[in-house]
Amino acid sequence: MKEGLFFRTAKEIENEKIDIERYGQIIYNSEVYRPWLGECSQISVLETGLKGKPKNISIVSSPEAEAISGAGCFILDPNNHNLRFVLPRFHLGVPAQIDMEMAVNQLVHTRIISEAVEEIDSNDSGIIYFAREGHLTQMQKAVFLHSYKNLPTTLISISHKPADNEYSRLAFFSAEPNLEGFGDNLHTVILCDPVASGMQHVAMIEKLEEMGRLPKKIVVIAPMATKFGLSVIERVCKEKNVEFVAGVAGVLLDTQPPLRYYSPYPVDVHQAADSDLHALMRGLFGDKLGKSCIRCNWTGTFWGGTKMPLIDSDEELSQVDLSNEELFRICAQLSENIANDINVLEKLLPLSTKILLRDRQRIR
Repeated sequence: MKEGLFFRTAKEIENEKIDIERYGQIIYNSEVYRPWLGECSQISVLETGLKGKPKNISIVSSPEAEAISGAGCFILDPNNHNLRFVLPRFHLGVPAQIDMEMAVNQLVHTRIISEAVEEIDSNDSGIIYFAREGHLTQMQKAVFLHSYKNLPTTLISISHKPADNEYSRLAFFSAEPNLEGFGDNLHTVILCDPVASGMQHVAMIEKLEEMGRLPKKIVVIAPMATKFGLSVIERVCKEKNVEFVAGVAGVLLDTQPPLRYYSPYPVDVHQAADSDLHALMRGLFGDKLGKSCIRCNWTGTFWGGTKMPLIDSDEELSQVDLSNEELFRICAQLSENIANDINVLEKLLPLSTKILLRDRQRIR
């Protein structure tokens, strides 16, 4: 069974050092979002790249980005209509989908991703969503709202299947990719999906090469992404002489060997776009920081009910000396009043909550 380029490359990626730069940025919100967010929003941006290399990854901190893959957020508790703090793994369903769309819209305004969007054209570039989470990014919409460019877009059915290797899986295409509407000589292809090990993205790059459609540039839009996985993808792109950039929400996640699938909040503050929120997480978790996977079953938290992110995840958490019950106790330490007193409340109030807050008084 063919394992592909991922397996050789992954062995070379272990403790890659990174350079970082943080800055604040004010972005103008589209008319689509202004009723809830106002004309402008303040975001924090972390630009990073491998040591000594140009910075090619944008990590955004905003209430929406942190709700998806960062410190968490305040949601409206349906039982008492008060605000309650939750980690991203407990921010579920449609509210999480709304915030992912907004976080990606903000990513498109950052220097690295904005420059990539400015140089593309619908005749020579396109967007590939991986099933099942990729299209939740709404990248086609974000590009259009930012630049009025309407890029050809497709959905690829790619997943993992069990295999006898150290990762226990291989990337698998359920059907051949359909690139109808994409140009023959591609300049940029935008790949949208979370990144854990990077295995599926590498398989997609190999597939593009096999189809004779390898682009000059790959843009990875992965609101949830690990440092390891992005490093693997970047290394493969370099080997193929393809330029690589990426956009991430909140933090660069850690990942655990040997499977490289469990992806916890990072211990290293240099992987967080907002150092104050990283300090908050360190205060809440103590010596257990870096143990809790950001979203347990990622598909389950966006598409399912509570079974996968709650019931089925206790076994997973028990392996790192945690439980959902303990994580809820950690969440309970941060009340709305405490968050307001330490000036982080506004950083943890995402678009989905602001929409619901408009109805809070009426509900009461």
